[in-house]
Amino acid sequence: MEIYVYGLILAGYLVLIFLSREEQGDPAERMARYIYRKSHGWIRKNKGFRIWDESTVRRELSLLNPLGKTQKQVEQFYVGRIRLILLILLAGDVLAAASYAAAGQNILLREGDRLIRDEIGGEDRNAELEVYLAPEGTGNPEKQETKGTRQGSYQLQVRSRKYNREELDKLSDILFDRLPGMILGENKDLSHVTKNLILPAEAEGFPFRITWESSSYALVDADGTIGNLGMKGNEREKVILSAILLYDDGTAEGFRREKEYPVTVIPPAMTEQERMAEKIRESILRSDEESAADAEFPLPQEVENRRLFWEERPADAGLSILLFAGIVAVLAAAVMRSRLHEKVERRERQMLLDYPQIISKFVLYLGAGLSIRSTFTRLGEAYQKGREEGKEERGAYEEILRVCRELSSGVPETEAYARFGQRCRSRQYARLSTLLTQNLRKGNQELLSVMQQEAQASYEERRNMARKLGEEAETKLLLPMIMMLTITMLIIIIPAYYSFAM
Repeated sequence: MEIYVYGLILAGYLVLIFLSREEQGDPAERMARYIYRKSHGWIRKNKGFRIWDESTVRRELSLLNPLGKTQKQVEQFYVGRIRLILLILLAGDVLAAASYAAAGQNILLREGDRLIRDEIGGEDRNAELEVYLAPEGTGNPEKQETKGTRQGSYQLQVRSRKYNREELDKLSDILFDRLPGMILGENKDLSHVTKNLILPAEAEGFPFRITWESSSYALVDADGTIGNLGMKGNEREKVILSAILLYDDGTAEGFRREKEYPVTVIPPAMTEQERMAEKIRESILRSDEESAADAEFPLPQEVENRRLFWEERPADAGLSILLFAGIVAVLAAAVMRSRLHEKVERRERQMLLDYPQIISKFVLYLGAGLSIRSTFTRLGEAYQKGREEGKEERGAYEEILRVCRELSSGVPETEAYARFGQRCRSRQYARLSTLLTQNLRKGNQELLSVMQQEAQASYEERRNMARKLGEEAETKLLLPMIMMLTITMLIIIIPAYYSFAM
């Protein structure tokens, strides 16, 4: 199923490449431009959807790039955004398909009913298998070809061909005394066993490898599985369970000790499906034990005269990778939108910080007898010269430079100053724009004194803003300080705790 999903996504990309063949740019940009143009109408209708809020993007881009063509900037922004999403999803699809292919190369099932073991000294490998139960019939089970119904899935450990190991004798008596309580599982005691036992392969604090033998593997298998599905009524079956402790001490003979534990098995209450699953598991374990020295692990072909069909499920993480790629694509698009908004906020903050200096220069030039138009020209020329010398871009001076260009192109002063206040989008610049336009319309003779008062007020506002920014910086540093304090306390407390414990 997964490979069809990966192929469908890739086919979608090929269709997009074909449909966008008349667009310009690399294949990813052509696809993105095609998607944007086809969905442009939908984008404009869904202005409430923040990711596609074109009006806000248009306004912010026009502020950042006032001399560029706004529609072209908006289109380029969305095309770049869609292009990034397409590239991330394509990378996720390719990785998912590669993961699926890599998982398929590790399949151990051969000829439908044999698992390939690793060589002696190799590693144990896991296989997830699904078994299908053929319909019940009177014919030869081996000739039944239809899979039938799915019985269930089995997690199998395909062990490598093993060497024998040996055991220690020094602590064996202590471990033998503890084993009866360790193996009970959910049973009350060993004289009333209805559920699987827990037969450990090792015990903490002991250097032994523990193996188990049973006088009746059909009732108590070596892994603790209880085969009591066929028992009825008040049946009681006694089984001798032998624990063998092995330790490899480097000698040719090794060391081996064994102790027997009597176990009484009584019937459980199980459904037909659980009984069949138990039978299949018993057949798998029996086949595993019989073929431990072989290169292949033959799986049972029938249970109770019913044919078994096996399929291996590869450990494929492709869908997870694809889902992760989709999440990353959405987050990347959101980050692009957030960064644009941050640029606008940074520009507005910078303009507010520059406002007192601009007002002071207005007071200086107006006091020297220059007109408002000449003052704008002086400020614009000085800023442009500084830009040519490599100084950074300042939003407020860019707007002043734009006013100079409008005045040079024939725009009336009143209209140019009004536009200046609207573009700056702050009450300080709006107040400045109002003062300038009123002076032109009414001929206010007290403009210089009013500007001097505005300069004093602006410096006070700048001090308040600097104080506010400092408080925000302190707040941002609070979390790192708490983390450092926590780490320091852990460094002090943990060694002290262990010193008291010892």
